Amino acid sequence: MVTAHAEGRLLRPTLRSVSAAVAMAVSSGIRSEILIVCDNADARTIAEAQRWSNRKDLDFDVRTLEVSLGESGASRNAGAIDARGQFIGFVDGDDLVSENYFAAALDVLRARQSTVVHPEYVISFGARSVIWRTDSTDNQEVSYRDLVRHNLWPSSAVAARSLYLELPYRSLHPGSGYGPEDWTWNIDTAARGITHVVAPDSVFFYRVRERGGVNNRHALSMLPAFDLEGLRRALPLVARPPVPAEEASKPDGLRGLGHRAYRAVLPAARWSTGWLSFEAKHAIYRGVRWVFRLGAGEPPIAPPPPAMSPALEEALSAIVEIEPAASWTALQVHSLPVWHAHDDGYAEWLERALNEIGTRGQVLVMVPWLGVGGADLVSLNYAKALNSLPAYSGRVTILATFPPERTRRDLIPDSINVVNLDERWLALDQGMRNRFIAQLIVLARPELIVSVNCFHFSDALQTYARPILDETRAFVTLFAFDRIGNGYPTNPITDDSQRDYLDLLDGVITDNTATAALIEDILALPHERIVVHRQPAMDDIPALETETAAYRDEEFSSTHPFRLLWPHRLDGEKRPDVLIELTAELRRRDLPAVIEVWGQRVLTQDGDTLMHDLAEAGVIYRGPYSGGLAALATNEYHALLLTSQSEGLPLVLVQSMLLGLPVIASDVGGVSNIVITGETGILTRGPDDIAGYAQAVETLIQDPGLRRTLITGAHAFAAENHSWSAFDAAVERTVRPSVAPENQPALQVGVQLPHALGGVSPGESTTAVGGAH
Repeated sequence: MVTAHAEGRLLRPTLRSVSAAVAMAVSSGIRSEILIVCDNADARTIAEAQRWSNRKDLDFDVRTLEVSLGESGASRNAGAIDARGQFIGFVDGDDLVSENYFAAALDVLRARQSTVVHPEYVISFGARSVIWRTDSTDNQEVSYRDLVRHNLWPSSAVAARSLYLELPYRSLHPGSGYGPEDWTWNIDTAARGITHVVAPDSVFFYRVRERGGVNNRHALSMLPAFDLEGLRRALPLVARPPVPAEEASKPDGLRGLGHRAYRAVLPAARWSTGWLSFEAKHAIYRGVRWVFRLGAGEPPIAPPPPAMSPALEEALSAIVEIEPAASWTALQVHSLPVWHAHDDGYAEWLERALNEIGTRGQVLVMVPWLGVGGADLVSLNYAKALNSLPAYSGRVTILATFPPERTRRDLIPDSINVVNLDERWLALDQGMRNRFIAQLIVLARPELIVSVNCFHFSDALQTYARPILDETRAFVTLFAFDRIGNGYPTNPITDDSQRDYLDLLDGVITDNTATAALIEDILALPHERIVVHRQPAMDDIPALETETAAYRDEEFSSTHPFRLLWPHRLDGEKRPDVLIELTAELRRRDLPAVIEVWGQRVLTQDGDTLMHDLAEAGVIYRGPYSGGLAALATNEYHALLLTSQSEGLPLVLVQSMLLGLPVIASDVGGVSNIVITGETGILTRGPDDIAGYAQAVETLIQDPGLRRTLITGAHAFAAENHSWSAFDAAVERTVRPSVAPENQPALQVGVQLPHALGGVSPGESTTAVGGAH
């Protein structure tokens, strides 16, 4: 059976090769037919199919079936119903098969009918040339993880028609983002205990197109949910052979001097590259491993060329006469890369994450990591608020995409599940990382996702939004734009220039009205799809404290200075360089003030120079801290400085207000939502408004009454607007199930049930041959 869509003239070589294979089966006494299923086929494809059905010089029948189903699984199912044979062989409309394929497959099926037979070899030609020798499930080295990671068999399969009717292909519409249908069917049948074997010495020639074609569409599709437990039972994990004694006796059980040298320097390498991204580190480690292996004289590890059987040589010689496009592949077949479908860790890491999520994944709060910064506190806020809702209690998981050392588990209540993805997943290429995240969500299928600055999730949405958001509601956060280059704004959401997935999201969450207005303007989102949540900054609202230096002190001098707290990470966006000029301006005005810096030092190219200049200016660096502003002795300071050039609504300002520390802040992002000059703090025009900062400091030194007014007003404002009760109520209103977003079509992925096939009984004597994509 051949399923055709828009192959046009490419259908000619396919039907020539299928015709030759059918003729060989007929010559051995097997009555056969070719059924061409034209699904929404274009005029040229239909004309080519009819040309073959009108031929009178063949020893078998050729029929056409025209349907309008629009997807490959349904096309195959329609063909299976219409077929007349006891067995069906599928071949896609632009691929080719060796002449012996069907006859060899039928020899296998006569001995074991309850099985599926595939070609032993797959040779890709066209835009890519690869040779692949497929495995049978009889091979004890094949495990379920291999099948989760790769499609172990090509789309072409020969099996009893009754099997196709009992276990039809899933109907996976191209617009759903799910597929390919043959890989899904291979998994579904394997999970039911159906064996998949190969026809000896048979070859499938897979046409790889540079553009268009099903292979390119499937490269951007992913598997729908499947029976992982059934697959585990059917194809259990491989018992790996033990390491030979002579290998195990080597130091560290490692092979090769280069590898041992690499392991010796690995601790120092990890320490020296700790500040880099994991992607960058992995790239460096791969390069270092190569250098050590080369330096030790160890040859590169490469698979041996395939042993070419006479049957394979004969198949190549025959196929190039049918399709000369395969000639260049045939010419270099002895030197082609050999691909073997084994799990490279992808399925292992996927399974581990699913096991750790378990039954507690009704809600996923997705984060890169959860530490002690503002975004980390926000992530924890959402996890706590969602876990407090009766519908989600005990079923909330924080899913961190970076390794465990980046997440502070001691900050997370035991009632909330925490899962860190295996660090090694970050070594996958960008496209496979996106697919990994999407596949994990499809298999875990949470009811709700709240992504707090999780760029891995945003990246995955760009390609896999439809399957990710099929039956899952999702919100993403955008609190502020990072700045790159000369202050250019960037964010994972806006980095995607298409932004099609925004129509499928339930909303974008921010923490201030200024950023909300910016989001609406930049992303052209409806106002109602942008949600503002005022974040709680502390677990409990402390009472207004008046026995503090900020509230009590009235006289200042060089021995008792006005102490300014700057508690931010030292990177460019926070503008610590402003402190150098501000210190000079305070000194010029003869103000008895000192600036003290607390925060994590972020390594940059000019980091050492900055720290030297701060010290030279008289700015005191106290070191890093964790646990929020409450971890510092804020009662000993007189005001807090914020000099950032880009912010959302920094929770450190809310904490400062609740702890009774007046705020002097640059008017950026959502800061003006909470800092109102003369009422809750003092605003400057921006980080470069040195005179504005100095004037604010001078005013607070000289006017203790204003200081107390600001302390009292700020505490009342923060207590009212940033309490847990207000936040919990806002979150509950937001995540309460509602009507699907406008323009979001319902996605359905189903399996045709046997009773829907009309009760057609299989034929008894003929073999239907062909296939569908």
